[in-house]
Amino acid sequence: MLKDTPYSAAVQVHTGTLALAWAPDLRPDTIILDADLPDMSGIDTCRLLHNDLRIGHNVPILILAVDKPTPEQRVTALRAGAWDFLPFPLEAEELSLKLQTYVHAKRSIDLALTEAVLDPGSGLHSRPALARRARELGALMTRKHGGLACIVFDLDPDPADPRAGNLLVQTARVSDVVGALSPTEFALLAPATDQAGALKLVHRAASALRGAVGGGATEATLRCGYDAVANLTYSPIDPVSLLARAAAAVRNGKPEPSAPWVRRFDGSVPAGQDSWAPARNSGGVSVPAGRRSNP
Repeated sequence: MLKDTPYSAAVQVHTGTLALAWAPDLRPDTIILDADLPDMSGIDTCRLLHNDLRIGHNVPILILAVDKPTPEQRVTALRAGAWDFLPFPLEAEELSLKLQTYVHAKRSIDLALTEAVLDPGSGLHSRPALARRARELGALMTRKHGGLACIVFDLDPDPADPRAGNLLVQTARVSDVVGALSPTEFALLAPATDQAGALKLVHRAASALRGAVGGGATEATLRCGYDAVANLTYSPIDPVSLLARAAAAVRNGKPEPSAPWVRRFDGSVPAGQDSWAPARNSGGVSVPAGRRSNP
């Protein structure tokens, strides 16, 4: 499909598990997913990739479809993080122009985000700033033989309560870093904190946030995921990966016995689909393994 385009440098993987595992390291410029994959739809795969903090919301994800998508499918895809649908088959010249547009848009966003420290909607640390601070704290804790905990809070208010981020900042310690992942999802980086300390922070924050989510039962209005390393010197890990694991734990982690709405990362990896994942800065894009174009 990419044979006659400038974007022929693509890495193919044949399972969703490999796509989810490889994409963060390959740092693709664009991801293309087949709409009909063996064990999950392309839209569901898109949602998993879009929510991975190591990939970011600024990577264009395109859905390759033989049939014209319905309005409902377009809305669902947009909510999952897809940028557009691509018809199959597609002429090489048209595909090349589309990819050029998306890659240029991504790199422009990358440049803008690199310079942005605060999320404009909440005033908290933006995703890129949060990643930088995570690595800074990780380096500091590695030198000091200290721990690092990452906690992600997923609120369920409708609409999003603008007070939530500020409430979380007020309950955090001076050394902690709070960032916004979305209007209803926030992350907290806690240096010198192990698993027990992370749980204490979770419960303290939950008490403050309860008012911002309607005052209902915590398990119905707030979900938390976390991961922690007690000593980064002896158990080194990329702090951004630790943050991504906390985000994954919100939905796929192991529930705490005394508070099932709090989940700890347990190493499970969400199931995915066939896809391609390209290397960044090489003009690479990702293409679904399930499609073949005419030569």
